[in-house]
Parts: sequence; C-alpha cells; structure tokens
Amino acid sequence: MKILLLTPMVPQAGGEGAIPILLHAQLVGLAARHEVTLVTAAGDERGEVAAAQALADSGVDAHVADRRQPPPGGERWRRRWRLASSWARGRWPWRTVWFADPGMQTLIDRLTSKRRFDVVAVEDSSMSVLRLPAGVATVFTEHEVRRPRGIEWRPGPPPAWPGWAFRELDWRRWERFQRNAWGSFDLIQAFGERDAAAIAQLAPELSDRIRVNPFGLVLPPPTDPTREVPGTALFVGNFRHAPNRDAAIWLANEIMPAVRARFPAATLRLVGTAPPREVLDLAGPGVEVFADAPSIAPHLEDASVVLAPLRTGGGMRMKVLEAMAAAKPVVTSPRGTEGFTALEPDPPLIVAERGEEIAAATARLLEDSDTRRELSRRGREFAERHHTPNAWATRLERIYEEARDLRRAGAG
Repeated sequence: MKILLLTPMVPQAGGEGAIPILLHAQLVGLAARHEVTLVTAAGDERGEVAAAQALADSGVDAHVADRRQPPPGGERWRRRWRLASSWARGRWPWRTVWFADPGMQTLIDRLTSKRRFDVVAVEDSSMSVLRLPAGVATVFTEHEVRRPRGIEWRPGPPPAWPGWAFRELDWRRWERFQRNAWGSFDLIQAFGERDAAAIAQLAPELSDRIRVNPFGLVLPPPTDPTREVPGTALFVGNFRHAPNRDAAIWLANEIMPAVRARFPAATLRLVGTAPPREVLDLAGPGVEVFADAPSIAPHLEDASVVLAPLRTGGGMRMKVLEAMAAAKPVVTSPRGTEGFTALEPDPPLIVAERGEEIAAATARLLEDSDTRRELSRRGREFAERHHTPNAWATRLERIYEEARDLRRAGAG
C-alpha cells in the first residue's frame, strides 16, 4: 500500500512521552512492508529537530514542517497572533491550534497534487483539521478521548485566574470538536476499550466505525535481573499529564508508606519529564525524584518492581508496555491494563485497585524474587507476541484494508 501518515510530532525512539515512541514503532513497522510517506512538524521539544534529521538520513520519505518558535522580532509576533486568533475563533482546542501547523497543509497539498495514496492515516485529533485528498480511504487514531466534565471550581489565587479561565473555556470545546473530527473518517482507532466506549457514547452514530488496536514499540533489550537494586519500586511518567501527577502523589503519600510497613527497605523512584513543585516536593525518606532524566533505561535496570497505579485518564499505557518489554514485573490498577486486555484476557500484570491492595502486592513482589522473574519473563513474551512494530503493522494493515474496502463500496 501507499500510505500517507500524518503525525503531530516527529517519530523518535527516545522521545519525551509516549506519542513519539509509538509513532516511531508505527513508522518502522509499516515502512518495512509498505510505501510510507510521512508528514509531520518539528517544534522546540527536546530532540525533535535531530530526530527529523535522523529520519531524513535513514532514507524515510519524511516531509517536515518547521513548528519552532522564531527568534525575537516581527516573525515571532506574527506567529503569536496567528495562534491567538486561531484559538479566538472558537472552533479548535488549543492543542490543535498548537500542533496543526499551516506548513503541514502546504506539504500535504504539494504531495497529493503529484502522488496518489491508498490510505491516509491520521494520528491524534490535532491532525484531524488538515485537508485530505478526496476519494482516498482515511483512518483516524484517537490517542485519548477528552470526556465532558463539570467546571473545576478551584481557580487558585487571583494571579492564576486568567490561566484557569482559559483552561476551562478550552475544555468546553473538546466534545463538539471530537465528534466533528471522528465523523470525517472512514474508520476510527482507539488504543483501548475505555476510549472506544467513550467514542461510542459521545457519537453513537459512529459505533460501527470504531476499532480497538493497541499500539507497539521497538522492543528494548531485556534487563538483567542480577542488576536490580533490591527494594526499588519505579514509577515513570510525563508529569505534564495530570493522571501521572495524581499517581505519583498517591504513591508517595499513601501507597509507599504501606509498602514500607511490610518491607522497610523499599524505595520509590519517581522518574519523568517536567515534574511540578508538587511532585518535586515528594522527595524525602524512601522517595527519590529524578526530573527530566535523559534516559529511563538505567532506572528500569535498577528497578525490582514497576508501579503504575493510575486512577484517571484514557489511552493506553506506554510505561506499562515499556516495563513489560524490558522484562520487569508490573503492579498496576485496572486502568493500567487498558489496551492489553484487547489482545489477551489475562495479560501478565499484577492488578489491584485500592491503595492498600497495591501496597500489599508490591511488598509481596519485593520479597519474592522467583515470582518477579516469572512475571518478568511472561511480560517480555507478551510484548514480543503483540507489541513489536511488525505485530502492530499487521493489525494496522487489516484496518487500512477495511477502510479501502469501505471507500470502494461507497464509491460503487
């Protein structure tokens, strides 16, 4: 197939957060079997420009718009005015205004005027506003559904009120924006069952277009169990994401004290991007905070157990998958299993919901090296079966072919 792939960020194996990592695996898997043309944008996020250059050097057919902030001066002010006026029109959430760079549309128009594609694969809702070629099958991947909620009446001190008002107004846009985005595609993918159900609830007329398809990653080498630091429990996350902040605070304040009551030598490591003051302040006896670590690999190597006690948020859990792929045992909440149960009903995870249950399961694993090794082995095998780039590409192929069949049937 000739596939046009549209992504909000540059695919990169070591990117910040889950999206660049999963996009890298998607590109690797598809490019090994199909003719893939990538359109994306490189911004000021760490490593994006270098990743774009690496794609070009590797021979990938990549077309990259420049989303970086211009230097001080007139061009920077014009960019600010464009972003602000786009948001003020009231149609798009800020995330879409930020990522849907006009340069991407220019690249798409140029490419589609000269080439024909079999399918357009659109990753993330921010890419849904781009104009696509007529008559071509389209598949949209929803990375995380924003569910309607009430106003959060906690504006903070007066200096924080403008930011609070902006966030609340912005959130009100998501419900209509998402429905419009989903309705414009032949098929809609979600990484997990919860997000698929949320799409069906918010847009029931689209229920027959929704498919659950968990993502993949380029598997890291399995860690060496002899290099564990005894008693080390690890939590990894991008702390710009509210569910990760909530999990870190819950771990440090409630769960780990209960773990240490059973296993006094236990230590919690919180490793992630952009930890705010409320996370940094968790550091203390038995809790270590590592901000913006250049790599999580050494922390995974040291960990005896990886924890993912998530209480909110949708999508699928990259850090859970990375831990299983690295042959580490994982204790998680039911939300942490989302996406994995679509592939096997009983994925190799220890699942508990209440804080005391998570603490007890963690302490038992820290005490029992044989159980840790067995769970680690099964986790690695699970990742090899279902989450390699090749395994994911096989699932993507089926959905892309289905979208092409639907488009042909509609044309006929």
